[in-house]
Amino acid sequence: MMKIQRVRELSSIAITVPSVRVNSGPSDLFIYPVKSLLPIEVPIAEITSEGFRFDRQYILVRDPQSHPTIRPHLAEHLTVKRVFKLALFQPSINDDWSQLTIRHTTVQPASSITIPLTPSPLSCLDARSYQVSIFGTEATGVDMGDGPAEFFSKHLDIPTRLLFISGSGSREIPGAAYIPKHRLPLTIRAAGDRFQPQRIRFADAAPFLVTSTSSEEDVRSRLPQADRQEDVLLRFRTNIHVDVGSVVPFDEDNWRELTVYSDDGATPKAILRCVFKTPRCLSVNVDVKTGTGSPRSRQVYGLIARDRRVNKAYPLVLCWSKWGPT
Repeated sequence: MMKIQRVRELSSIAITVPSVRVNSGPSDLFIYPVKSLLPIEVPIAEITSEGFRFDRQYILVRDPQSHPTIRPHLAEHLTVKRVFKLALFQPSINDDWSQLTIRHTTVQPASSITIPLTPSPLSCLDARSYQVSIFGTEATGVDMGDGPAEFFSKHLDIPTRLLFISGSGSREIPGAAYIPKHRLPLTIRAAGDRFQPQRIRFADAAPFLVTSTSSEEDVRSRLPQADRQEDVLLRFRTNIHVDVGSVVPFDEDNWRELTVYSDDGATPKAILRCVFKTPRCLSVNVDVKTGTGSPRSRQVYGLIARDRRVNKAYPLVLCWSKWGPT
């Protein structure tokens, strides 16, 4: 495992495309402790074999007792592309990184719940567990009890349970199926270890999602004039947002690697391979202020779809950002 800080504070990033290396400016880092809720912008992030530490290690599911599935131990996870109200929950982490507080952003009186950022193994020992399937690969989730369940069920109007990833703490990476055979396999190596297959937690298909500032500005420019101050990144759920200066929008389509260097500018600390142009879903149409769908004039999916169908594997789906394993 290794840590990277915002580039403005510690490191520099080099972007490798097929024929050139470009040094970038500062970047912003985001983690999503609970899948489909709002992000936490962090000044420092630790890279693990499954992505940033604490990223998407919790997931919300429909209560299997009230919403049974074909398989008794399989739980249906909630996603913001179908449940827009998930965008109304703002997580935060306390100073010693031990507690996770989740606050509803609009309800009055104020409503929040605090849970361990990482629950102790002892507290999970007798908890009920379920399998969660995401993009065809499965992970085990441990039920975090009635307190979180009641909090989310009340605000979502859906019988809900909060699960923490357990078992191996990861699942197979479905994104590997789309990587051309001539590319290197998705692997990661800690110092002194053999290469191991890349895995993820409850992220959709890859450990990291990378975007650029020029693309962000392009997307924002397509909104109505009165809405162009919106933080559109909240809709796109990025992990690493790279300041590329005057580089053209969507240049990340061509990126092959991101290399994070230490402050001496010469020592590489981490390499992220940019392997797949990310297909986007209707979650980008959510209004994060109201937890509803955006009006047509602000539906980002339609605004950028006309010239962002650039992934041959998904010819009818818009793409922005790159999936990246370490």
